[in-house]
Amino acid sequence: MDDQCESAVSAAPSQELPALSPQLLARYAGACPRYTSYPTADRFYPLSGTAGGEQPWDALKNVETLSLYVHIPFCRSLCYFCACNKIITNQYGLASSYLDNVLREAQWYRERVAKAPVVQLHLGGGTPTFLNDGDLTRLMAGLGEIFDLRAGDDVEYSIEADPRVLEDETLDTLRELGFNRLSLGIQDFNLDVQRAVNRICSPEQVRALTEGARARGFGSISYDLIYGLPGQDVASLEQTIDAVMDLAPDRIALYHYAHLPERFKAQRLINTDLIPSPSAKIAMQLAASRRLTEAGYVFLGMDHFARPDDALAQAAAERRLARNFQGYTLMPADALVGLGASAISYSRDGYWQNHHSLKEYAAAIGERGEAICRGWQLNPDDRLRQWLIMELMCHLRIDKGEVEAKTGQSFESAFGAELARLQPMFADGLVGQSESDLYVTERGRWFLRNAAAAFDVYLHGQQTGARYSRVL
Repeated sequence: MDDQCESAVSAAPSQELPALSPQLLARYAGACPRYTSYPTADRFYPLSGTAGGEQPWDALKNVETLSLYVHIPFCRSLCYFCACNKIITNQYGLASSYLDNVLREAQWYRERVAKAPVVQLHLGGGTPTFLNDGDLTRLMAGLGEIFDLRAGDDVEYSIEADPRVLEDETLDTLRELGFNRLSLGIQDFNLDVQRAVNRICSPEQVRALTEGARARGFGSISYDLIYGLPGQDVASLEQTIDAVMDLAPDRIALYHYAHLPERFKAQRLINTDLIPSPSAKIAMQLAASRRLTEAGYVFLGMDHFARPDDALAQAAAERRLARNFQGYTLMPADALVGLGASAISYSRDGYWQNHHSLKEYAAAIGERGEAICRGWQLNPDDRLRQWLIMELMCHLRIDKGEVEAKTGQSFESAFGAELARLQPMFADGLVGQSESDLYVTERGRWFLRNAAAAFDVYLHGQQTGARYSRVL
């Protein structure tokens, strides 16, 4: 069958990988936003929490459900590949005083946010388990005094953890605090690759933590892997994938390593001679994805896989999948409050982000109780394009009838320029359309970012000089 005439993919992702040539992958492998938001964060402009007039956080008073994100930037050692906002330190006092500021910032939201139940809470970093058990408990108790935190499996409390430093006692504490999802940063099990990026972690450590978390009742365990790291090749990555499948995590994120040493100082410590070529990276992603899908993992699109019985895969099958700054999620809330340095919040009216540096964050909290430095107020066209892009990223299709209902125009009339941008993807069988839908084909799952980018009016307008990660 001609790929361009391929029928729309079903809501339930296929278990088989379509034929993808290296040439096709290379054609769309360039830099592109990840679309955890629209507009993307590089478009944000200066904002202040003390500014007058309507601001995006004013909409918090009307929310019915809420997500919380807390950024914990501290790590004990430097991983050379990392592009996160982090601080490498063994001075624990920095973390303790940082929590004081996070809880002060949370107080700023007391009068601004409705007493809406928190359906999601995520601790990210850095390494959130850098915090000792006492401070983890202090953080959750402080948040519980301000926000409506509820226990149970109908809410999702997740935390990112470094398996090299996570202790069994901390797993006990996390479960007692209500955490039910654990994300472990694995990256790669090959010792030579681990040495090249300064992150030594054995499969035995990961197995012990995985089994310990399951025994304690964590309902979902996910692993983060990276391909394109220095010293990797197809054979070594396949060995890592085999070891991972033996441990059977519920979810796997397979990220592409973006080498941007001009932006991320730590990456300058990597020997560039060891970084795989673009063609080798493509071969690695093909091999790893094929191994995962053959083992029964559902390819959700982009770089995420899940076991068929995992709630995320079920949400994808039932068109309930959503997307935010933590990636794919199944519990979308009306708003997100982000606490800590560099954290981003959103409401139906827009986005706002805190100062990036710890020094500026602490100074702002001490001065005014919040640390907002930039953001974006959504206009009606932004909201429409935000919906379109998230429909593609999460459900792989756009209902033309819904577009007509929202705009009063046919899809073809409202988005003629975007359809023109998609013509190469139509020709390659990556997107298609029927009378009722524009859809991403099974082959096109790999290129969701490219399809979404066609609807990004800012990407095709004034340039900001921003650099995005590569699709492959």
